[in-house]
Amino acid sequence: MSRPRIEIEPLTPWSLRLFDRIPLPAFWAGVAIAAGVFAVFLLYTALLGDGLGRLAGVAFAWGWVAELIQDGFLGFAIAVVAASVRGARDEIEALRPVLAPPLRDATDLHKQVLHYPRALLIGLGLCGLLSAIPSALSPDMWVGGRRPGWTHPTVAWLLLRNAVTWWIVLRGMALDLLIGWHFSRVAEHVVLADPFDREVFAPFARRALRNVLLWMLLAVWVSLTYIGPGWAVGPLMALGLATLTSFALAAFLLPLLGPHARLRAAKQAERARVRAAIRVARDRVLARDAGELGGGRLGDLVAYEARVDAASEWPIETSTLLRFAFYLALGLGSWVGAGLVQHFVETALR
Repeated sequence: MSRPRIEIEPLTPWSLRLFDRIPLPAFWAGVAIAAGVFAVFLLYTALLGDGLGRLAGVAFAWGWVAELIQDGFLGFAIAVVAASVRGARDEIEALRPVLAPPLRDATDLHKQVLHYPRALLIGLGLCGLLSAIPSALSPDMWVGGRRPGWTHPTVAWLLLRNAVTWWIVLRGMALDLLIGWHFSRVAEHVVLADPFDREVFAPFARRALRNVLLWMLLAVWVSLTYIGPGWAVGPLMALGLATLTSFALAAFLLPLLGPHARLRAAKQAERARVRAAIRVARDRVLARDAGELGGGRLGDLVAYEARVDAASEWPIETSTLLRFAFYLALGLGSWVGAGLVQHFVETALR
């Protein structure tokens, strides 16, 4: 049985269509894409560089290792976005049986969740192209701190590879957030059996954790760039950490906002209902109409009100928060640790 194709409205990005054409699991498809880009790099340096795997004019050794890490970042970024979209399809199917019509229809549900505004993704892609420039301008990368001209083969390669990478990464992050938001809004169509039924929102919690885990694993890979002396542009690390943290928090919270609003509304409605029943029972007690109290009805209602007040308004458990904290520490900790290693190594070599 062939796997379903990745389809997003209004147009599936070319990187995901490329991923669809590689008949491998997500991880190995990312490896294949990275290997293909690295092979192009080797050919490029053999023809226009200082030899196989050597870019002319760079100020650091083992440049081919840094390139391999960057090419892996490119390949794995495509794999992460593709795996996230495929995961959304699985979560949609898991949720569909508990939805009220018409969203129970698979086609309508997919269209509501898996779509994006083209202008937004184009704008973010252009921002990705521009973000490729700072790394090429950094004097730390070049022999003697002097950057060659824009037409130099090394500069051209770095600009092209970084532009494609950040085009894919920024658009992929945006897709993840948009899908998370659209998925969250589906919660208003979930049929709730009672206000305490949080299990029905399990696909939303899985979506939240899946987003964070995939991108934090990618962050661990990127952190390897900061170990090699001169491989990374130091001032950009703080910006990268802030962006990564903000994205992880947003990716985790967005799929949960819809279920939170739904559970909160259900809790408020149930609280109003039980308090109305308590007022009726209280009036009967005050009127000493003991025959209609049902042997402790007022006490039962008060106990039930306490249960309603104690009910959580979020579709997650403490274990979910702990897993989120672990995933976040995995990604951010790898960046901080790699940055410290780079600092100590450079200090020791001075």
